[in-house]
Amino acid sequence: MSRPLSPYAQVEFRLNKVFDFIEANLSDDLSLEALAERAHFSRYHFLRLFHTWSGEAPHAYVRRRRLEAGASQLLYSSDTITTIASECGFDTADGFSRAFRQYFGATPLTWRRRRLSVAPSEVVPANDDAGPAWPVRIVQLPPTRVAYTRHVGPYGKTAIAHWGRTAAWMEKSGLKNVVRFGMGLDDPTFTPPEKCRYDVCVALPASFMPPQRILTKTIAGGAHAVLRFDGHAQQSNEAWHYLLKYVATLGRYKVAALPAFERYDVDMPTPVDSRQNCELCLPLELQTDL
Repeated sequence: MSRPLSPYAQVEFRLNKVFDFIEANLSDDLSLEALAERAHFSRYHFLRLFHTWSGEAPHAYVRRRRLEAGASQLLYSSDTITTIASECGFDTADGFSRAFRQYFGATPLTWRRRRLSVAPSEVVPANDDAGPAWPVRIVQLPPTRVAYTRHVGPYGKTAIAHWGRTAAWMEKSGLKNVVRFGMGLDDPTFTPPEKCRYDVCVALPASFMPPQRILTKTIAGGAHAVLRFDGHAQQSNEAWHYLLKYVATLGRYKVAALPAFERYDVDMPTPVDSRQNCELCLPLELQTDL
């Protein structure tokens, strides 16, 4: 029998559930009252705990995530600004444009022009061997239930350290030969480093019941652009950049408003400080506004 959650762990668990709900429902009602009710806290306690935990008031956090999601969609989809504004929870394109300019210092149209500034052919894979560019496959991945632990802070060695703790939990739980995922939830090119989130995830067998203190979620299935990467961890940014630019040229697809992730199959080792061997997976959806 698992031990009861400590008060600290209970707060972490409930707030992480709220953060995940915000991420999946940016276009919906994310008022203080709605979020406090979902967390099962009073309005006053939720406001205090949320600010202590995230360093932001709930309304500021929601506004930032809506604008960052819009910034990503402007770069990697051809949707109209009106469509993007609606999907990010803004009533009008004008309201989105004003908020976007205030936050990023550029209009949505100016920001979008960055999408065409670099073609995939101009991003050279940083491999030792002189060979062709990274091949990209479009594949259908199944939805996957995972247990996860979350790192908040700059990506890099500190985030990778979570893999060691996850491996220890897997061994203790008898989980062997399962797929693992590294999921960056923020774009470090415009999200402050101290607010970036990285989830280390472990695929769960259907019969496995995780302990009460373990966070779980389902990674969405569907079409994904997949690039096999085997190289130094510092070079993975170039591979992600290449993958994003490749998708931007496809026309048929756009980057879905879902987290991208590293996928470590059962025969792939977990990352270490200097090297990664994984599949980079970028979720896609059909482009509608052409």
